[in-house]
Amino acid sequence: MRTKVSFSWQALAVALTAVGMVSCSDTKNVMTDMPVIAERVQLPTGDLIACDLSKANDTVDIPLSLLTEELQVVKLDNRDEALVGGWVRTTVSDNYILVSNNKQVPYKLFKRNGEFVCSIGSYGQGPDEYMNTYAEQLDEKHNRIYILPWQSDRILVFDLKGNPQPNIPLGVRVGKGKFRVNTSDSTVTVTALPFESIINEVVWVQDMHGKRIQSVAPRHLTVPRDYSNEVYDARNTSDYDVMLCVIMPDTRPDSLYHYNYEKNQLEPKFTVRFNQDPIPWHGFYELPHHFIGDASFPVQVSKTSWTSSEPVCYIVDKETLKGNFMRLRNDYLNIPAPWISFSNGYHVANMEPLTLKDRLEKALEDKELSDEVRSRIQSLHDDIDENDNNIVLFAKLKN
Repeated sequence: MRTKVSFSWQALAVALTAVGMVSCSDTKNVMTDMPVIAERVQLPTGDLIACDLSKANDTVDIPLSLLTEELQVVKLDNRDEALVGGWVRTTVSDNYILVSNNKQVPYKLFKRNGEFVCSIGSYGQGPDEYMNTYAEQLDEKHNRIYILPWQSDRILVFDLKGNPQPNIPLGVRVGKGKFRVNTSDSTVTVTALPFESIINEVVWVQDMHGKRIQSVAPRHLTVPRDYSNEVYDARNTSDYDVMLCVIMPDTRPDSLYHYNYEKNQLEPKFTVRFNQDPIPWHGFYELPHHFIGDASFPVQVSKTSWTSSEPVCYIVDKETLKGNFMRLRNDYLNIPAPWISFSNGYHVANMEPLTLKDRLEKALEDKELSDEVRSRIQSLHDDIDENDNNIVLFAKLKN
């Protein structure tokens, strides 16, 4: 059985047969042969999967086709008003692609074939404008786009034509936060960095007017007032997942939680037992059948700035508890995945044209490629121009 990839150059969509270099049966064996590196711990709130990385014994190439369905490659509209460039977050829905703002560029909405629809809002400090943003939600079903700017006390709302709609007040200024708007029942669930003595909730549910319905006090999750720390919310399952990445001033171990609406509580679902000092910077991400994590260490750039070492990634199967260190490889195109990016039920890579072209050139150096696969990769490579807009590669997660 072959994996499939389809290419869409603006309005043109051509289905191609597989360029994947690993068969479905082979990808299953990748996880089958791994050691058990986690255990199930019974807690009053339910099962917690606790991973022990000291039991991992190898670094394995994980083919993207193991986790996802067919890959789609979309070249975004090349008109001046559609250009995105740089590093951007990208959300894929059934019929649209939403690209977050980059520097002074506003959000851009495209049809799923790459055709530009409109800009969403404007870059600035006026009404319905924003500068840096931290989270967004594309609600295609209800004709809405929701945007949470950094350091904001409201969620901005637009329709799919870019028209501003009434904002959603939050009742508190959120430095960094994630959210999910349930348009059908007019509720909003928010996760925020719970700064000491400033924000007294880590998760809350409110109505569209800011009135609290229920909330969870941060307790041990309270964080120092340092914007180096992050909030994760992958949205790859039906559960509301919560992960606080606390790295400053000191890294602390933590868990990935599910927010239980009925019981109004956070329930730990995945953690890693780091048997080392210092504890590395780390983040956890939930997929339908796996947990994926990364770990890195701080690297001082100057007296006041830090970056991280190249992250080490690992994967754990939820059912078998088998896993190992991993490198994610886009076997559909015979290239390494540029980063581990799973959100809203998709793996998404939004790449500048020359970056993708360079990776495809390296793929073509593989002497074991079949003539058929080489021809298709070469065709994609030759269709990329350095003046193109970004190219989006996305693949839906297997349920």
